[in-house]
Amino acid sequence: MRLSKLLCALALTAPALVMADDRGLYVGGGVTRLEIDDRSFDDQDDSYKLYAGYRLNNYLSFEGAVVDFGEMSDDRRHFDGQSVQANVHLGFPIGQRIRLYGIAGVHAWHADDDVAGKSDDLDPLYGFGGEVDVLGGLGLRLEQEYLDVGDIDLDQTTLSAYWRF
Repeated sequence: MRLSKLLCALALTAPALVMADDRGLYVGGGVTRLEIDDRSFDDQDDSYKLYAGYRLNNYLSFEGAVVDFGEMSDDRRHFDGQSVQANVHLGFPIGQRIRLYGIAGVHAWHADDDVAGKSDDLDPLYGFGGEVDVLGGLGLRLEQEYLDVGDIDLDQTTLSAYWRF
């Protein structure tokens, strides 16, 4: 009888123990590719993204990021900017190592030139992504985000690595 109670208790708590292992602090960084939705612009330039966050469980995490947009230009105009982002990830685990998620948040941006219509503001961002745990706390992430930067729309694709503590 005691053995059956012990097995039932382990069966009920095992999923919670597995999920508890996935929560905690993480940091990461990677290469970002930006595109501006203006056909006359040389709208592709590599930049970088650094981020840190806290995963509450497999489903919900909060994250902050710093992004350097890099430089883009056409014959007459030039764009160079940065962004500080705060967002929420709503995740959906697939198996033990893969997690798909949606992104919603805001970003405070600053543009060095007047292509965006303003030089700085606070605008929304949204997107989606996927990550895979490779080994221990090390993982890889691919995500697509859409950002308003004044009068222009940016598509931000990021490939990064992260470390969970």
